[in-house]
Amino acid sequence: MYKSDGTTTTSVLKNLPQWLTKRHVLFALALATSLLLLFSFNSWGPEVHLPHVTTGTADAQKSASSNSDNGVLRPQCAGRDKVASLNLWDESQSKYSGLMDDKFTIAIQTYRRPDELNQTLHLLTDNVIPSLHEIVIVWNDLESTPPPNFVSAHGVGVRYRVSRRNSLNEKLFPDPEYKTKAILLSDDDVHYPPADLDFVFQTWRKYGRHRLTGAFARCVDTPRGPGSYQYSLCREKGRSEYALVLTGLAFAHIEVLDYFSSTDPLMTRLRTAIDEHFNCEDIALNFVSSMLSCEGPLEVHGMGLPVNTEPKSGISRKPGHAKLRNDCLRDFSDWFGYMPLQNTTERIVQGILAI
Repeated sequence: MYKSDGTTTTSVLKNLPQWLTKRHVLFALALATSLLLLFSFNSWGPEVHLPHVTTGTADAQKSASSNSDNGVLRPQCAGRDKVASLNLWDESQSKYSGLMDDKFTIAIQTYRRPDELNQTLHLLTDNVIPSLHEIVIVWNDLESTPPPNFVSAHGVGVRYRVSRRNSLNEKLFPDPEYKTKAILLSDDDVHYPPADLDFVFQTWRKYGRHRLTGAFARCVDTPRGPGSYQYSLCREKGRSEYALVLTGLAFAHIEVLDYFSSTDPLMTRLRTAIDEHFNCEDIALNFVSSMLSCEGPLEVHGMGLPVNTEPKSGISRKPGHAKLRNDCLRDFSDWFGYMPLQNTTERIVQGILAI
């Protein structure tokens, strides 16, 4: 066997010093080989946690002229450029550049459901969630005084914010006291398992920071052709695409909330409709988010299942709920002048890959 210097392994072994035998050399080579293999196996590891990604089938194409924010492409698209107030959108994007990017805030809206709120709040404050900065309770009961603010045993501040009025828009308000770019919108009866929250947040940072990223996907059908929109729970067997994620448990960038709460006439019209119907705030924010990002939402799950207790007093239990949401889909698409929602099959689920 030839080495790079023209010598052979045999000649090297013949010219060894007297005190160094062939047995010593072979033993040393065997030891080195064993250490190398051991190092390689340890580097690979027995198990690693990896996300499972299914690529979407209808995601917006990103142009070469796209803007970039922290490495995330911001595609140009005709719908947004035609409908959105771009000056207001530019202001919303630049306004929050100084907020924390490596932490998130949970905004929980509640109205006279102390049992559900306390159960969710205790779960979030009793567990260590490294990236959680603050929990803000959006207090919509204007006739009662909320409890005092406090700091959990793990150093997470809990702040009660009394709403300006009892409105579903209040949860989507860009609180000027927010310190983070990421806002996890939440109802008082819904939550991710605490152990999964950091994974979902980091997934939002990497893959969905300009999209609504959440736990519960919903579908939009057109049973009678274009324009005949029908809201559904995506329960058809074999169905994989979806177009919405519920804001009962979803991450949103504060800049999207800021634009939604702006003086843009279309945003004002959406907020007015939400107050009139006391419904459809999640559909509206999906419209706005998909318009601004030119992408569909993103469904993300951790190792456990998200919890939704669905109390009997919930809005979704009221008669006419399904028809109202169909009406919102139709009306909103008319107001936008096009349908910004996009079907996608993208999902990210935390799992274990054994090697």
